[in-house]
Amino acid sequence: MKNIKVVLLVLCSILFLNSCSSDDDNPVIPAESIKLEGKWIIKEINFKSNVKAWKSETFTDVMDVFGWAPYMFESASGVEFTKEDYTDSQTQKSGKIFKLVTGSSYGGSGKVYWVWNQTEDGKAFEVIQFNSQMPPYDFSMSKTSSLEETTLDGKRVLIFTTTLVSIDQDRMDESSNPMTRPKVAATATFTLVETSGEIDTEVSPSLKLNGAEFKLPEQADPTVVTKENLVGTSWMLKSGSKIFDPGMVTSPVGDKYEFTKLVTFNFFKADSLEIRYSYPLGIVTTKKVAWAYDNENNIFSFEKAGSAGFGIPPQKYLWKATYSTDDDVKYLVLDVHEIISYPGEASEAKVDLSAVDTGLFKREFASVSADDVKDTSTAVKKDNYTIFK
Repeated sequence: MKNIKVVLLVLCSILFLNSCSSDDDNPVIPAESIKLEGKWIIKEINFKSNVKAWKSETFTDVMDVFGWAPYMFESASGVEFTKEDYTDSQTQKSGKIFKLVTGSSYGGSGKVYWVWNQTEDGKAFEVIQFNSQMPPYDFSMSKTSSLEETTLDGKRVLIFTTTLVSIDQDRMDESSNPMTRPKVAATATFTLVETSGEIDTEVSPSLKLNGAEFKLPEQADPTVVTKENLVGTSWMLKSGSKIFDPGMVTSPVGDKYEFTKLVTFNFFKADSLEIRYSYPLGIVTTKKVAWAYDNENNIFSFEKAGSAGFGIPPQKYLWKATYSTDDDVKYLVLDVHEIISYPGEASEAKVDLSAVDTGLFKREFASVSADDVKDTSTAVKKDNYTIFK
C-alpha cells in the first residue's frame, strides 16, 4: 500500500509539473493585454462567410476579380501596427498609423492610408481606410473579435477574426464597373506571426475557405481565345487592312480572296454569329450564320453563303485564333488555317491558297461594341480599308 501511495504521488507530481511547464510555454494572455504594436507576417487567412469558390478556374482580366476579398488580400504579405498617432486632414479620422505591406505601390509609398484603434476596452481593434476609393479597394478591418496570442517557434502569433469588404459574387452582373459592384461583409480569421525584419512582399499568405485549402482562379494567358470568352464580343477589321473588291466584274480568282472581304463579327450567341463583309456597293447588311470553336486547338470556323451571279461558291473558313493588344486596343487575330469550297457537297474541296500573298492570311479585328457593327453604324465602311482587285 505504501508503494502504491508513493507511485501515485510521483505521477501527480509529474502531471503537475507538465501542466505548469505547458502554461509557462504558452500562457493564456487576456485579449486586452495583447500588444499589437510591431510588424507581422500574414501567414494565413481563413474566409468563413460571404465568400465562395470563384465561378471558374481562370479569369481573363484582373478587373474580373477586382474587389473580391480573397484576391485582394492574397497579395498582402504583412502588416505593421505603429505607435504613431495620426489624424487625416480631410476626414478627421484618427488613430495610430497602420501599414499594409504588399507588392503594390500603395503598400510602400509612404503615404498614410489607414489608422488602427483598439476597441472594446482593448479586447478588439479596427483598421480604418480614409478613402474607400484610394487605394482602389477598401482594406478596412471592422468588427474584429476573438483576439488571441500564442507562441510558435519562439515567435508571437496573433489570431483574430475580422470583417472585410468584398464584392457580392451573386450580384456581379448588376454592374460592369468593378468599383460599383454590390458589396458584402466577408468574415475571415487572420493568423499573423511577429517579425523583427523586413516583410518580404513576394510572399503571400496561405488562403483557406472554412478551414479547407482555398485555391484562387488564375489569370488565363491573355493571348488564348476560348469559345466562352468570345461569346458576347464584337469585332471590326483593323483600319487600313486590305480587302478584296473586283467591283461588278466577276473575278475568276474571287474564291481565293473571299476571306479578305470579312469586315465585322458579332458573337452574340454561343451558336449564332453575325457577320458583315464587303461587296461592290459597300458593306452588306448583317448575315447570321452558325459558328463553332475548338478550344483544344483554338480553331474558329463558320460557313458563308456564296453568290452564283458573281461565281462565288459557298465557303467554310477555319482560322487559328489568338488575342493581341496594341496601344490598349484588343485584337482578335485570325490566321487562315483552311478554306473549303462547297462544304458538305459532292464537289467539296480545299481552296488552293499557294498563290495568295501570305501577308493576307493574318486578319486583325479590333474589339468594338455591338452597336459599332450594326447595320445602322456609320463606322462600318469601305473607306476605312485598302481595296485591291
